[in-house]
Formats: sequence, structure tokens, C-alpha cells
Amino acid sequence: MKCPECGRHITPRSKFCQYCGRSVLARRNNKSNPPSAKPKWPLYLTLVIAGVALGVLAFRWLQQYEPATAAATAAAFDPTLRGEPLAKQFPAVYEVASQFNCPCDDCNDGVEVCDCVMERGAAEVRQFIYQLLQVHERPHVIELVAEKYGDRKNGAAAPPAVWQAPTQQ
Repeated sequence: MKCPECGRHITPRSKFCQYCGRSVLARRNNKSNPPSAKPKWPLYLTLVIAGVALGVLAFRWLQQYEPATAAATAAAFDPTLRGEPLAKQFPAVYEVASQFNCPCDDCNDGVEVCDCVMERGAAEVRQFIYQLLQVHERPHVIELVAEKYGDRKNGAAAPPAVWQAPTQQ
């Protein structure tokens, strides 16, 4: 290392030139310490904000396609539908309902055509069937309805494929 004043060689650890007495510490510190780099926090802050924004957008996008909750789907079903309108709008409900007699014990109709709206009546059973069909397969729904309400029709192993008018007795 050279002294900036006299130009003579001095040891790198020297704080002063041994020949002229000039301080070399300030020059050596300036030369050895590179200029400070810009802080990187704005880059990190930008990445965090962008990540949060993308997360919010993804969450909102996924909410649009999320299956409706049981309460929302139940609101779309009208349990007073029966007969042909039920078969046309909700064929799976009609197929399951056609396998059961109305549990009200006041009529001899099937759940698919009965207009009982009392407690444990046909409307309640149709609502129950609709809710179960949102999460279960038909054979399992039939078992669950039979377990809760009973009164399955004799020979109801094969559900009718289309709506059939009830037979008059």
C-alpha cells in the first residue's frame, strides 16, 4: 500500500504513514468498504403485497365455483311439488319418493303424489329425499328414508323411469 501524501510504501495495517505522518486510515476504510447497497425491503414489500392480492383473487374466484351449501340448495327445492311437475323438475327425487307410501297414515297415496304438508307428511319426506340426494347415491338414500320414515311400498325394488299417474282404488 502507498501513502497518498508521500507515495512511499507502508504496511497495510498502518494507521499513519511512518515517513510523513499522514493518516491513511480514512482512505483505507473508504477503499475497502463498498458503497452501501440499496435496501431490498421495497422488493420484499412488493412481493408480499402481490402475493396477498393474488391470494384474495384466487379465493374470490374459487368461491364462485364452490358447490352451494345444503341450505342454499334446499331453498331451491319446493317440497310441495308432486306428481308430474316433481318428475319433470326433480326426477331423482320422484324416483326415490315413488318407492314409499305417505307416512301420515291419513291417506293411501305414495310420497311422490301425496299432498300432505303436515309433520312427517309427504312434503317433509320429499324435502328429506332432496337433501340426501345432494350427498348420497340413490340406493343409500332409499335405505336412509326407509330407516327414518319406513312404510316402503311392497315390490318397490325397481323405481319407475317416468312419471306415472296413481292408480285409483
